[in-house]
Amino acid sequence: MTSPRKAPTSAAKSARPQLSRDNWLDAAAGEVAAGGFGNLRVLTLAKKLGVTRGSFYWHFRDHEDLVVSFLDRWRDRRLHELQYWKPKGGDVETELREILELLLTDASRNIRRLQVELAVRDFARRDDYAAELVAQVDASRIAQNCSLFERLSSDPERIRDLSLLLYVATIGSQVVLTGKPGDAESIRRIEDLMARVVLGRP
Repeated sequence: MTSPRKAPTSAAKSARPQLSRDNWLDAAAGEVAAGGFGNLRVLTLAKKLGVTRGSFYWHFRDHEDLVVSFLDRWRDRRLHELQYWKPKGGDVETELREILELLLTDASRNIRRLQVELAVRDFARRDDYAAELVAQVDASRIAQNCSLFERLSSDPERIRDLSLLLYVATIGSQVVLTGKPGDAESIRRIEDLMARVVLGRP
């Protein structure tokens, strides 16, 4: 005869994985993507995560600390990802097309990433700290483009112009392409147009 199964204790019932700071920031990313920084409220995040506001204050001093931490993580991740499309010193046109394919194909699949980026840029129009971080990301992305075009020209102004043109064209293309699944032909066509324009090809 089997012994009766013991009922779980109240401690076992209430046990749940402890939330990390990143768990809160991930939840914040969903809110920012959905409605911008005006959508970022502590009580809303706590409800979505199934915890009390006390858990929030274990990780953050206040709402401002949450916003600053979110912006810092956004900046750090954008700078880190530059390594994935860093020029390697090979043929310029080949590398340019590979970079464009990576940036535009990924953009067409990752709606939330672009939504967060646009929200951060919108917030930067009225928040000095956000504006500072956006400027850092823009400068780093353009500088990386410069390292590619330095192999095409010795004219610093032309290098800078090509790098800026590639950057704004890439951002604009990501906005247009994001959320359009199965549109590989459009992506390839835009990649080709952008490559030919910045390389000065007919």
